[in-house]
Amino acid sequence: MSDYQKLLRLRKLASLSNAVLINSSSFSFYKHLEVKLQERVEKEFRDRTAEEACIIRDIKKNNLRCVERKIKQHRDGEFFVQIQENVREKDVHLFHKFNDKNLDLIELFIMGDALKRSGVNSVTAYLPYIPYQRQDKKDDGRVPITAKLIFDLISASMGKRLKRLVTFDLHARQEQGHFDGPLDELSAVPEFARYYRHRFREEYATERPGVMVISPDAGGAKRAEYLAGLLGTQYLVLDKKRTGHGEAETRFYLPADVKNKKVILVDDIIDSGSSLVGEYENNKPGPVQYLQSREAEVYICATHAVLSQKNGITAEERFRRAGAPVLFTDSIPPKYPGYYEENKDWMGIISLDYAMAKAFYCNQVGESISTFLDRREKVLIGKHGLDFIVKRDDSGIFDLVDETSID
Repeated sequence: MSDYQKLLRLRKLASLSNAVLINSSSFSFYKHLEVKLQERVEKEFRDRTAEEACIIRDIKKNNLRCVERKIKQHRDGEFFVQIQENVREKDVHLFHKFNDKNLDLIELFIMGDALKRSGVNSVTAYLPYIPYQRQDKKDDGRVPITAKLIFDLISASMGKRLKRLVTFDLHARQEQGHFDGPLDELSAVPEFARYYRHRFREEYATERPGVMVISPDAGGAKRAEYLAGLLGTQYLVLDKKRTGHGEAETRFYLPADVKNKKVILVDDIIDSGSSLVGEYENNKPGPVQYLQSREAEVYICATHAVLSQKNGITAEERFRRAGAPVLFTDSIPPKYPGYYEENKDWMGIISLDYAMAKAFYCNQVGESISTFLDRREKVLIGKHGLDFIVKRDDSGIFDLVDETSID
């Protein structure tokens, strides 16, 4: 290793030593994230010297943990936030999730203002799911563009201290333009691909795995194409015509035989689930029932599990009736303790912490996230695509564990 390379490595370690982690009240599984962050730094410095090993040990102890903070609501419902450790001139990485969209938005704004007034050097906000993104254009008179509004409010709360936003699978990619600053939009699709390659490993042991990807509407065609590319299979698109707010009519046409095939329906957000599994209260079947009638083995994956009630039937009940396993990410926290365990008969949750840990590292030391994403795709498509295992931890979340030294 040259002296120049040693200098670059020391600069990266110095940068990591200025990082501070803060989690929101809704980011309940932050300990798992801390572990992934520590594993990431260990992975980036595999061939570390004795001196570097000592520095990394101190960074893991002092920087790669969420600092103490107080978040509470007064009796009248107003939030109080206080960071209880010194963050002056620090690079803060704020990890925030939305359970109650409106309350958690207010908490985020107040946390941002507290950080701004604490004299931090910068704030990088990790928001795996950002609410109000579905209202991203004016498609009628006298309506808001809330996707732009939310970004403006986040920027206003943190001011010039806001360095970057990190999120997953916005409702439409052009929404990146609503934020007037650097935004990393990561995708959960590689996590889905690795999960299904593991789950269907017997299929992938054959020359022609019977796996197919379908988008339930034209808007998700790129997403389906992406997943199909990582799985090495074909994709198709169903036509869905919107008839009103929260309503959809699906026209079924499938120019391919799906009999006895494992069909994966992929989406970004699932709300009530009625457009996917149909409306049992109105006897309107959805794409899941249609594919099942064609004798397909149906699976569903979506990044964001909003899961609300419609016409007196919860999304959980709709999917339980449909009999198609659903895979979500943990971009939205569980509704209550034990929620994952209660719904494990139809729902699986996969962690995004692995990708967020890499995003943290790249953002703090100034490396390219695009390079990391490109390498992951090549690994998935290439011969190393199955060199990992999927484990379900005590909280009910699936975690992807590499068995190789690949990124």
